[in-house]
Amino acid sequence: MTRLIPFLVFACTVFLFAEPKLSVAVTLAPYAKIVQEIAGEKVSVVTLVPPNANPHTFEPKPNSLRAFSKATLYLSDGSGLDKAWRPRFQGVNPNIRIVDVSQGVSWMKGEPHEHAHHEHEVEHRAHEHHEELDPHIWNSPRMAIVIAANVCSALVEVDAPNAGLYRTNLEKFSKRLSDLDVKFTEVTKALPEDRRTFIVFHPSYGYLARDYGLNQVAVEMHGKEPKPRDLQKLVHEAKEHQVKTVFVQPQFSRRSAESLSREIQAKIVSIDPLAFDFEKELLTFLNALAEGEK
Repeated sequence: MTRLIPFLVFACTVFLFAEPKLSVAVTLAPYAKIVQEIAGEKVSVVTLVPPNANPHTFEPKPNSLRAFSKATLYLSDGSGLDKAWRPRFQGVNPNIRIVDVSQGVSWMKGEPHEHAHHEHEVEHRAHEHHEELDPHIWNSPRMAIVIAANVCSALVEVDAPNAGLYRTNLEKFSKRLSDLDVKFTEVTKALPEDRRTFIVFHPSYGYLARDYGLNQVAVEMHGKEPKPRDLQKLVHEAKEHQVKTVFVQPQFSRRSAESLSREIQAKIVSIDPLAFDFEKELLTFLNALAEGEK
Protein backbone atom coordinates (compact mmCIF):
# COMPACT_ATOMS: atom_id res chain seq x y z
CA MET A 1 0.00 0.00 0.00
CA THR A 2 2.87 2.33 0.88
CA ARG A 3 4.36 1.86 -2.61
CA LEU A 4 1.08 2.93 -4.20
CA ILE A 5 1.01 6.31 -2.49
CA PRO A 6 3.64 8.04 -4.73
CA PHE A 7 1.90 6.67 -7.81
CA LEU A 8 -1.52 7.92 -6.65
CA VAL A 9 -0.06 11.34 -5.83
CA PHE A 10 1.50 11.52 -9.30
CA ALA A 11 -1.73 10.42 -10.98
CA CYS A 12 -3.78 12.99 -9.09
CA THR A 13 -1.26 15.72 -9.94
CA VAL A 14 -1.43 14.86 -13.66
CA PHE A 15 -5.23 14.89 -13.51
CA LEU A 16 -5.39 18.24 -11.71
CA PHE A 17 -2.97 19.95 -14.08
CA ALA A 18 -4.09 18.30 -17.31
CA GLU A 19 -4.82 20.76 -20.08
CA PRO A 20 -8.59 21.32 -20.18
CA LYS A 21 -10.22 20.57 -23.52
CA LEU A 22 -11.70 23.35 -25.57
CA SER A 23 -15.44 22.79 -25.95
CA VAL A 24 -16.64 23.50 -29.50
CA ALA A 25 -20.29 23.40 -30.61
CA VAL A 26 -21.40 22.65 -34.18
CA THR A 27 -24.80 22.16 -35.78
CA LEU A 28 -24.31 18.83 -37.55
CA ALA A 29 -22.20 15.68 -37.40
CA PRO A 30 -20.17 16.43 -40.59
CA TYR A 31 -18.87 19.60 -38.94
CA ALA A 32 -17.99 17.59 -35.83
CA LYS A 33 -15.94 15.32 -38.11
CA ILE A 34 -14.07 18.31 -39.57
CA VAL A 35 -13.34 19.75 -36.12
CA GLN A 36 -12.05 16.43 -34.80
CA GLU A 37 -9.87 15.86 -37.86
CA ILE A 38 -8.17 19.20 -37.23
CA ALA A 39 -8.14 19.37 -33.43
CA GLY A 40 -8.00 15.71 -32.41
CA GLU A 41 -7.96 15.24 -28.65
CA LYS A 42 -7.54 18.94 -27.98
CA VAL A 43 -11.27 19.62 -28.21
CA SER A 44 -14.58 18.26 -27.04
CA VAL A 45 -17.25 18.63 -29.72
CA VAL A 46 -20.91 19.32 -28.99
CA THR A 47 -23.17 18.36 -31.92
CA LEU A 48 -26.54 20.12 -31.64
CA VAL A 49 -28.63 18.07 -34.10
CA PRO A 50 -28.59 14.35 -33.18
CA PRO A 51 -28.05 11.54 -35.75
CA ASN A 52 -30.95 10.81 -38.14
CA ALA A 53 -32.84 13.93 -37.01
CA ASN A 54 -34.22 16.24 -39.69
CA PRO A 55 -32.49 19.63 -39.15
CA HIS A 56 -35.44 21.43 -40.74
CA THR A 57 -37.84 20.20 -38.04
CA PHE A 58 -35.33 19.91 -35.19
CA GLU A 59 -36.33 21.02 -31.69
CA PRO A 60 -33.52 21.45 -29.11
CA LYS A 61 -33.57 18.98 -26.22
CA PRO A 62 -32.57 19.88 -22.63
CA ASN A 63 -29.36 17.80 -22.81
CA SER A 64 -28.29 19.68 -25.97
CA LEU A 65 -28.90 23.01 -24.25
CA ARG A 66 -26.89 21.90 -21.22
CA ALA A 67 -23.94 20.82 -23.36
CA PHE A 68 -24.07 24.05 -25.35
CA SER A 69 -24.05 26.12 -22.15
CA LYS A 70 -20.50 24.88 -21.44
CA ALA A 71 -19.07 25.49 -24.91
CA THR A 72 -16.49 28.19 -25.61
CA LEU A 73 -16.86 28.35 -29.38
CA TYR A 74 -19.80 27.87 -31.75
CA LEU A 75 -19.01 27.20 -35.41
CA SER A 76 -22.01 28.26 -37.48
CA ASP A 77 -22.29 27.22 -41.11
CA GLY A 78 -23.72 30.59 -42.12
CA SER A 79 -26.61 29.10 -44.11
CA GLY A 80 -29.33 30.14 -41.68
CA LEU A 81 -30.20 26.51 -40.94
CA ASP A 82 -29.94 27.27 -37.23
CA LYS A 83 -31.98 30.48 -37.43
CA ALA A 84 -35.10 29.05 -35.74
CA TRP A 85 -33.41 27.50 -32.73
CA ARG A 86 -30.14 29.44 -32.37
CA PRO A 87 -31.67 32.04 -29.99
CA ARG A 88 -32.53 29.25 -27.52
CA PHE A 89 -28.95 28.04 -27.50
CA GLN A 90 -27.52 31.53 -27.16
CA GLY A 91 -29.97 32.11 -24.32
CA VAL A 92 -28.13 29.53 -22.20
CA ASN A 93 -24.68 30.73 -23.27
CA PRO A 94 -24.83 34.43 -24.24
CA ASN A 95 -21.05 34.90 -24.09
CA ILE A 96 -20.13 32.08 -26.45
CA ARG A 97 -17.83 33.05 -29.32
CA ILE A 98 -19.58 32.54 -32.69
CA VAL A 99 -17.62 32.06 -35.91
CA ASP A 100 -19.04 31.62 -39.41
CA VAL A 101 -17.03 28.85 -41.11
CA SER A 102 -18.55 29.41 -44.55
CA GLN A 103 -16.33 32.29 -45.65
CA GLY A 104 -15.35 31.64 -49.27
CA VAL A 105 -18.19 29.18 -49.94
CA SER A 106 -20.07 29.70 -53.22
CA TRP A 107 -23.66 29.46 -52.02
CA MET A 108 -26.67 28.02 -53.77
CA LYS A 109 -30.30 28.81 -53.00
CA GLY A 110 -32.23 26.26 -51.02
CA GLU A 111 -34.79 24.16 -52.89
CA PRO A 112 -37.71 23.79 -50.49
CA HIS A 113 -40.44 23.80 -53.15
CA GLU A 114 -39.08 22.10 -56.24
CA HIS A 115 -36.51 19.71 -57.65
CA ALA A 116 -32.92 20.78 -57.14
CA HIS A 117 -31.23 21.56 -60.44
CA HIS A 118 -28.10 23.57 -60.84
CA GLU A 119 -29.75 26.26 -62.95
CA HIS A 120 -31.06 27.65 -59.63
CA GLU A 121 -27.53 28.35 -58.47
CA VAL A 122 -26.57 31.69 -57.02
CA GLU A 123 -23.13 32.52 -55.77
CA HIS A 124 -22.83 35.01 -52.96
CA ARG A 125 -21.92 35.06 -49.30
CA ALA A 126 -24.33 34.31 -46.52
CA HIS A 127 -23.95 37.62 -44.70
CA GLU A 128 -24.94 39.62 -47.77
CA HIS A 129 -28.54 38.40 -47.91
CA HIS A 130 -31.35 36.80 -45.99
CA GLU A 131 -32.55 34.23 -48.51
CA GLU A 132 -32.84 30.59 -47.63
CA LEU A 133 -29.63 28.81 -48.64
CA ASP A 134 -28.86 25.19 -49.38
CA PRO A 135 -26.97 24.18 -46.20
CA HIS A 136 -25.40 20.94 -47.51
CA ILE A 137 -22.02 22.49 -48.34
CA TRP A 138 -19.89 19.68 -46.84
CA ASN A 139 -21.21 17.21 -49.45
CA SER A 140 -18.83 18.59 -52.05
CA PRO A 141 -15.12 17.86 -51.42
CA ARG A 142 -14.25 21.28 -52.84
CA MET A 143 -16.51 23.10 -50.39
CA ALA A 144 -15.39 20.84 -47.51
CA ILE A 145 -11.80 22.00 -48.11
CA VAL A 146 -12.96 25.62 -47.71
CA ILE A 147 -14.87 24.82 -44.52
CA ALA A 148 -11.90 22.94 -43.03
CA ALA A 149 -9.60 25.92 -43.58
CA ASN A 150 -12.10 28.21 -41.84
CA VAL A 151 -12.47 25.78 -38.92
CA CYS A 152 -8.70 25.70 -38.53
CA SER A 153 -8.51 29.49 -38.50
CA ALA A 154 -11.24 29.67 -35.83
CA LEU A 155 -9.44 27.13 -33.64
CA VAL A 156 -6.10 28.92 -34.01
CA GLU A 157 -7.72 32.21 -33.01
CA VAL A 158 -9.08 30.85 -29.72
CA ASP A 159 -6.24 28.41 -28.98
CA ALA A 160 -3.00 29.86 -30.36
CA PRO A 161 -0.66 27.54 -28.36
CA ASN A 162 -1.90 24.57 -30.45
CA ALA A 163 -1.82 26.42 -33.77
CA GLY A 164 0.96 24.23 -35.16
CA LEU A 165 -0.97 21.04 -34.49
CA TYR A 166 -4.15 22.43 -36.04
CA ARG A 167 -2.37 23.55 -39.19
CA THR A 168 -0.54 20.25 -39.60
CA ASN A 169 -3.77 18.29 -39.22
CA LEU A 170 -5.51 20.63 -41.66
CA GLU A 171 -2.84 19.93 -44.26
CA LYS A 172 -3.33 16.16 -43.90
CA PHE A 173 -7.12 16.40 -43.99
CA SER A 174 -7.14 18.78 -46.97
CA LYS A 175 -4.87 16.37 -48.85
CA ARG A 176 -7.42 13.57 -48.37
CA LEU A 177 -10.25 15.82 -49.54
CA SER A 178 -8.19 16.93 -52.55
CA ASP A 179 -7.61 13.28 -53.47
CA LEU A 180 -11.36 12.71 -53.21
CA ASP A 181 -11.93 15.74 -55.44
CA VAL A 182 -9.63 14.22 -58.06
CA LYS A 183 -11.53 10.90 -57.92
CA PHE A 184 -14.88 12.67 -58.40
CA THR A 185 -13.47 14.68 -61.29
CA GLU A 186 -12.16 11.57 -63.04
CA VAL A 187 -15.34 9.52 -62.59
CA THR A 188 -17.77 12.28 -63.55
CA LYS A 189 -15.77 13.36 -66.60
CA ALA A 190 -16.03 9.80 -67.88
CA LEU A 191 -19.83 9.86 -67.68
CA PRO A 192 -21.71 10.54 -70.94
CA GLU A 193 -23.90 13.64 -70.93
CA ASP A 194 -27.08 11.56 -70.81
CA ARG A 195 -25.86 9.66 -67.72
CA ARG A 196 -25.14 12.63 -65.47
CA THR A 197 -28.53 12.73 -63.71
CA PHE A 198 -29.01 11.13 -60.30
CA ILE A 199 -32.08 10.91 -58.07
CA VAL A 200 -32.29 11.46 -54.31
CA PHE A 201 -35.30 11.82 -52.04
CA HIS A 202 -34.16 15.08 -50.41
CA PRO A 203 -31.90 17.43 -52.43
CA SER A 204 -28.76 17.14 -50.30
CA TYR A 205 -26.17 16.99 -53.09
CA GLY A 206 -26.66 20.23 -54.99
CA TYR A 207 -23.08 21.42 -54.41
CA LEU A 208 -21.71 18.06 -55.50
CA ALA A 209 -23.82 18.26 -58.67
CA ARG A 210 -22.71 21.80 -59.41
CA ASP A 211 -19.01 21.22 -58.79
CA TYR A 212 -18.78 18.05 -60.89
CA GLY A 213 -21.20 18.72 -63.74
CA LEU A 214 -23.99 16.45 -62.52
CA ASN A 215 -27.76 16.97 -62.36
CA GLN A 216 -29.63 16.32 -59.12
CA VAL A 217 -33.34 15.47 -59.12
CA ALA A 218 -35.27 15.22 -55.86
CA VAL A 219 -38.16 12.83 -55.26
CA GLU A 220 -39.84 14.95 -52.59
CA MET A 221 -42.31 17.65 -53.65
CA HIS A 222 -42.70 20.69 -51.39
CA GLY A 223 -40.91 18.72 -48.70
CA LYS A 224 -43.45 15.88 -48.90
CA GLU A 225 -43.99 12.55 -50.63
CA PRO A 226 -44.78 13.13 -54.33
CA LYS A 227 -48.30 12.63 -55.66
CA PRO A 228 -48.87 9.92 -58.32
CA ARG A 229 -48.81 12.52 -61.10
CA ASP A 230 -45.49 13.89 -59.84
CA LEU A 231 -44.06 10.39 -59.58
CA GLN A 232 -44.92 9.71 -63.21
CA LYS A 233 -43.06 12.86 -64.24
CA LEU A 234 -40.06 11.60 -62.31
CA VAL A 235 -40.29 8.23 -64.06
CA HIS A 236 -40.30 9.96 -67.44
CA GLU A 237 -37.31 12.14 -66.53
CA ALA A 238 -35.38 9.20 -65.07
CA LYS A 239 -35.89 7.11 -68.22
CA GLU A 240 -34.95 10.03 -70.44
CA HIS A 241 -31.63 10.43 -68.60
CA GLN A 242 -31.04 6.69 -68.16
CA VAL A 243 -30.84 6.95 -64.38
CA LYS A 244 -29.42 3.75 -62.92
CA THR A 245 -29.32 4.67 -59.22
CA VAL A 246 -31.82 6.10 -56.74
CA PHE A 247 -30.33 7.31 -53.45
CA VAL A 248 -32.34 6.98 -50.23
CA GLN A 249 -31.57 8.73 -46.95
CA PRO A 250 -32.28 7.62 -43.36
CA GLN A 251 -33.83 10.96 -42.42
CA PHE A 252 -36.69 10.48 -44.89
CA SER A 253 -39.22 7.88 -46.02
CA ARG A 254 -37.97 5.60 -48.78
CA ARG A 255 -41.41 4.49 -49.98
CA SER A 256 -41.61 6.77 -53.03
CA ALA A 257 -37.97 6.19 -53.92
CA GLU A 258 -38.50 2.43 -53.88
CA SER A 259 -41.59 2.77 -56.06
CA LEU A 260 -39.65 4.93 -58.50
CA SER A 261 -36.71 2.52 -58.62
CA ARG A 262 -39.02 -0.35 -59.51
CA GLU A 263 -40.57 1.67 -62.34
CA ILE A 264 -37.23 2.54 -63.91
CA GLN A 265 -35.42 -0.67 -62.87
CA ALA A 266 -32.76 1.27 -61.00
CA LYS A 267 -30.64 0.22 -58.06
CA ILE A 268 -31.38 1.68 -54.62
CA VAL A 269 -28.36 2.90 -52.66
CA SER A 270 -28.67 4.04 -49.04
CA ILE A 271 -26.59 7.08 -48.23
CA ASP A 272 -26.57 9.45 -45.27
CA PRO A 273 -25.93 13.10 -46.21
CA LEU A 274 -25.70 14.04 -42.52
CA ALA A 275 -23.30 11.30 -41.44
CA PHE A 276 -20.30 12.03 -39.22
CA ASP A 277 -18.00 10.22 -41.66
CA PHE A 278 -19.15 12.18 -44.69
CA GLU A 279 -15.99 11.16 -46.58
CA LYS A 280 -17.09 7.52 -46.45
CA GLU A 281 -20.59 8.47 -47.63
CA LEU A 282 -19.18 10.47 -50.54
CA LEU A 283 -17.10 7.45 -51.57
CA THR A 284 -20.28 5.36 -51.47
CA PHE A 285 -21.92 7.94 -53.72
CA LEU A 286 -18.96 7.96 -56.09
CA ASN A 287 -18.82 4.17 -56.33
CA ALA A 288 -22.57 4.07 -57.06
CA LEU A 289 -22.10 6.52 -59.93
CA ALA A 290 -19.25 4.47 -61.34
CA GLU A 291 -21.18 1.19 -61.00
CA GLY A 292 -24.23 2.71 -62.67
CA GLU A 293 -22.17 3.37 -65.77
CA LYS A 294 -21.16 -0.28 -66.16
